[in-house]
Amino acid sequence: MSVRQETLGVRRKRGFAIGLLLLSGLLVIAMTTAAQEEDVSVALAPRAEGLIVARCAVCHSPDLVSQQRLPRDRWSATVDKMKHWGAEISDEEFDLLVRYLSARYHPGAPDHLPPLDSELRKAEPLTQEPAAEGPVIGVAARGAGLFENNCQACHGAGAMGGMGPKLVKNPILKHEDVFWETVLHGRGPMPAWGSVLSHQDIADIHAWLAAR
Repeated sequence: MSVRQETLGVRRKRGFAIGLLLLSGLLVIAMTTAAQEEDVSVALAPRAEGLIVARCAVCHSPDLVSQQRLPRDRWSATVDKMKHWGAEISDEEFDLLVRYLSARYHPGAPDHLPPLDSELRKAEPLTQEPAAEGPVIGVAARGAGLFENNCQACHGAGAMGGMGPKLVKNPILKHEDVFWETVLHGRGPMPAWGSVLSHQDIADIHAWLAAR
């Protein structure tokens, strides 16, 4: 073997070794990123899922969110668009939603993930407990009339949806603190009803919706 051939052989071996090292490094980075995304998803789940119910489900079905598979920049643009259209999202909530959504609903995520409402755990309260007047027990029979007179114009007959989202079996009903906050103080296009409905009225409406 000539010196030139031997030199070329050494160079090829070095190139192959460098290629292996680079490939190994990329694999480590990919595995680390995937692990970090999984950690972020688990760590942020309770708070982020509560925000999705409070901020997104007011206008969108949670199914619409869970069907998406978007990279981080697209989720960021989507949440920014929601904010531009009136969703009341703070900077901290914006960052939290984008981090969680891009970790859970990224392009490589499985096609079928458990429904969002099946995974909701008790989220960190978004505000203090709304029933400052003391605990009230809702009366479903009374709530039907209150809903018809105050809510039906937007949420449709029987709470089946209209200009506003469908409320029958809506995940927000499982989170009374979020429900109360939304009704009392409004959210996005929905006005605040705290000056119109008493705490008893709101409890009655919630009881009627939860029983449907």
